[in-house]
Amino acid sequence: MTALLSPTALVDSIQRLNRAYLHTARDGLRVQPALARALFGIEAPLAPWLATADAEAIERLAQLPGTRFQPRLPTQPQRLLAACARSADDQALVALHLLLHQLSDPDADPGDGPAAS
Repeated sequence: MTALLSPTALVDSIQRLNRAYLHTARDGLRVQPALARALFGIEAPLAPWLATADAEAIERLAQLPGTRFQPRLPTQPQRLLAACARSADDQALVALHLLLHQLSDPDADPGDGPAAS
C-alpha cells in the first residue's frame, strides 16, 4: 500500500520536477537548441527566455502553481502504454488513465488517446 502525499509534499514534489525540467531544458537549449526544443516540446516565447534565464528566474518559474511540463504521448497511445504495463492490474490503470483523459475532453474521439504536442 502506498502512502498518500500531503498537499504540501505534492506541491514540493511538483516544484522539484519543475526545477529539474527547466534547468535541464535550459542547458539543452544553450548547447543544442533545435534538439532541446524538439525533445522538451518547448516553443516561443519560453524557448528564448529559458535559454538565457538565470537560476533565480528558473526558481521563480518553478514555484508557480502547477507543472511547467506536460506529458506527451502519440495520438494512439494504447500500444505504447500497454507495452509499458507489467501486469493485468497495470493494464487496468492504463485503461483508467485513457478513460479519464477522454472524460476531460468531450470532443475527443474515443479511439484517440492524449494528443501529441
